[in-house]
Amino acid sequence: MEKYLIEQYGVIEDEGYLKEESDIEDYFEDYARENMDCGQGYFQDEAEFICKIGDKFYEVYVSAEIESAKQDIGDRLYWIGGFNEISYREIEKPKPKPEETVMFEMNLTKSKRRLLADFLRDNGVSYKEKI
Repeated sequence: MEKYLIEQYGVIEDEGYLKEESDIEDYFEDYARENMDCGQGYFQDEAEFICKIGDKFYEVYVSAEIESAKQDIGDRLYWIGGFNEISYREIEKPKPKPEETVMFEMNLTKSKRRLLADFLRDNGVSYKEKI
C-alpha cells in the first residue's frame, strides 16, 4: 500500500482479519472500541475510518453508545458500551492530498526548537531548518 494512504488518510489494511467485505462490521467493533477516544471527562461517539481489502477501499462509519460513571474526584469516566451503527460503503481509492510549501520564521530557544522538531517529525511533517 502506498505510504500516502497511511499518512494522509490512516487507511487500515489488516490482511489477517480483513479478508472480505463481510469481515468489516466485526473487525470495526473491536477496532473502534480500541481507537475511539474515551476517558475521564471526554468521549468520542462517532468516527469514520477507511480500510482496504484486496484492491477495494471502504469508508466505515461507527456510532457508539457511550456509558459513564461519576468519579469521586474529577470528571465522569466515559467508555464505549456498545454500538448504535457500524456501516460501510465502497469508495474509490483516495488520491494524494495536495501539499504546499509554507515558510515560518520563529525565535526559539534550543530546547523549544528540539520540541518543535520532535512534534513535526512525530506528525509526519517534513521540514528544512535554517539557523
